[in-house]
This record gives sequence, structure tokens and C-alpha cells, in this order.
Amino acid sequence: MFRYSGTQRRSFLALAAATLGFASLSIAAGPAAAQTAWPEDPITIVVPFNAGGSADRMARTLAEPLSEELGVPVTVANRPGGAGGLGATYVSRQKPDGNTLLLMQATPYLANAILVGGAPVKWEDFSFLNAQWNDYAIVAVHQDSPYQSFEQLVEAMKEPGKVSSGIIYGNGGHLQTLVFMDALGIAQDNVRFVTYDGGAPLRTALAGNQVDFEVLAARGAAAIQDSLRVLAVVNDSNPDGMDAPLLNEALESLGAERQPIIGGNVTGLLAPAAFETEYPDRHAKLVAAYEAVVTSASYKEAAAEAGIGADWVGPEASQKMVDDAFEALSGLSDVVN
Repeated sequence: MFRYSGTQRRSFLALAAATLGFASLSIAAGPAAAQTAWPEDPITIVVPFNAGGSADRMARTLAEPLSEELGVPVTVANRPGGAGGLGATYVSRQKPDGNTLLLMQATPYLANAILVGGAPVKWEDFSFLNAQWNDYAIVAVHQDSPYQSFEQLVEAMKEPGKVSSGIIYGNGGHLQTLVFMDALGIAQDNVRFVTYDGGAPLRTALAGNQVDFEVLAARGAAAIQDSLRVLAVVNDSNPDGMDAPLLNEALESLGAERQPIIGGNVTGLLAPAAFETEYPDRHAKLVAAYEAVVTSASYKEAAAEAGIGADWVGPEASQKMVDDAFEALSGLSDVVN
């Protein structure tokens, strides 16, 4: 009978142990390997508004380059309704595996869908991946409007039923309007509010002179700027040098106190909050792909052509930005009757 020497026996046992150890390691690594293989299925970006708005344009500029980065089709699905609440609710009810994402204005639209619209989701149900576009607001009228200044518009608003305003119910522009009306002692029902279900029809109404005024995102309205007259800039500064006073300066000139600035939009990709905790590798891969797209020269060119922002702020700083805004909005949501 063949017998191993002591040295041979020790070598064989060491090899067997190493082989078994490798097999155990391979088995243990199975789930992790499955995570790093993601994605295998198409990814859907849900936009909770009609096609044509700034969120929709952003989603469509992201879809193709994200698809190239991740190696699977990325499609856009519009699910309008409830000022963004219906689409957000849909995403919150999907498996948090990274295959269904949300693109909208985290503040104010998602915040106010929760605070004002009664959407059956919580702020904590979502995590913000990047504040890709932080757009300030303006108080604007059609260029053919009889109102040449913010003061003239305010005087007209004091007459019940004389003035109409386009809104997305509970959004930042709607709340900002109610806040400055309250500061000026103007009753809410003095203004005839006309509700729209997305940024595109909202802007179309003002560009078509169908409503008297709106508080809307400034850069989001770039495509219709030639048809508008800006009466006030709803911001702490005037970054584009518009020929209009800051809202708080205009309020102070009319004897009112300064008010919180809440009319702008912070837009970007959101994911269910559970995505990062349940699939950290996938989350990191998605964030890396998103950053690679947004920081590329080709994407910045495409974003400029689409009239949208292309900033990379990152998940942590972006989340803090919108969390702070949500806290501020939480104290103002009761102004909506």
C-alpha cells in the first residue's frame, strides 16, 4: 500500500484545507456577487408630472447616458397626478432594488405632496441622490399684462376675483403666493387659483396669457421668457440680473415684513430610502454612474440645450439641503386652506 510521508501528508492536508476554504468563501460571497452584478433588468425613472416639464426633460436627458453607464435600458414613465403625489406613492410601493427611481422636485413638490396633498408616503421614505438643479422663483405676468410692477399687481389682488393665478396645488409657488398675500393682509379667496398638473401646462398658461400671474421657477421658464414680464425675484439675490426687485424688498416697500423664501425648486433623482440599506453596493454603483453622467462635458451640453441644471452636489449635501427646506415648509403648510 502506498503511504504518504509526513511531509507529503502535511502538504496534502494544507491543500485540502485551502481548497475547502476557497469553496466556503465562494459560497459566502454568492449574495455579494449577485449585488455587484446589478443591474440586469431595465431601470425606470418615474416622473410624477406630465411630459414636457423640467423634471421630465431632466429625466429624458439622463436616461440614455445612464443606460450607457449601467449597461441596461433606462426608460422614463410619466405618472402625473396629485401634484406629484401619485407618482411618488407608486415608487414607494415598488421593491427598493434600484430598478424604479423617482425624479422630481424634492422641495417643494414632494414635500408639499406629503405636507399639503396628503400623499400616503413619508418624507423619510425617500433619499435624495443629488440636488442636480436648484432653481429660484420669480413673480411673473404676461408681457401684455396691464400690471407693470409688483405694487400694481398687489393693488389688483385686493379686489376680490379680479386676478387669477396659475398654480400646482401646494407647490412652492402656491405657498409663496399665499405667504406674501397673508403678509399684505389680502384674503386667500381674493385670487382665482387655476390648478395645473405639471410645470409644462403651468408655463403654457402664463405664456398664453390665460392667467394673470404666477410664481414659477425662473430658469425652468427660460423657454417662455420672451413672453413674460418679471415683477419680483423670489430669492435672496438676483443671480441673473433681472430688472425686478427682490420679493422681500418689494414687500418691505409696501409696509409688510420680510417672509421666508420657499418658491424655488430643488430637482434630481430620488430612490426609496431602503435601497441604500438593503442594497448598499447597488446604491454606490448608481451614485457613481449618476455622478459620471452629470459631470461629463457631453451631459452639461445636453442639459444646457434642455434648459435644466447639471450640478453635482452628492447624496449627503443634497439630503441636508432638502431636509432643511422640508423643515421650513413644515412650518408653513398650514397657510393652505
